[in-house]
Amino acid sequence: MSEVEIYSQMSNSLMATALFGILWAFLLWVAGRSASIAIEGGAGILMKIAVTVFGLVSLFQFNLVASYVRFSFETAAHSLAVLKASGAEISARGSVMIENIGGTIDVPALSLTPDLISSLFILSVGYLIIGRLWLGPKI
Repeated sequence: MSEVEIYSQMSNSLMATALFGILWAFLLWVAGRSASIAIEGGAGILMKIAVTVFGLVSLFQFNLVASYVRFSFETAAHSLAVLKASGAEISARGSVMIENIGGTIDVPALSLTPDLISSLFILSVGYLIIGRLWLGPKI
């Protein structure tokens, strides 16, 4: 596989992942809106449980999408490192990507553990949806 094919494959992967990201971001908004409506309407326990489950599933799926974004970059850096190790010429951009992403010849694994910024996002959205629903809007 050439360097151009590696970038093309990464681009295609990121485009497909972006579509899922848009969907789950919208569903996070729906979950937040559902929580607001439940709070304003004094929802019962079943509605709170339903909104909580929907919010948790949406957060999990959004985290999965973010994990695939990171995995796409790691996979591309790995492919570039393998290409470089095979003796092929790599552009300066390819070399910088290998260095910045930490690409090695070891195959990367998909990790669902979010980085610091993603963790902060997930915690804050989780509170906005679930915390407000169970603890009330004044805390």
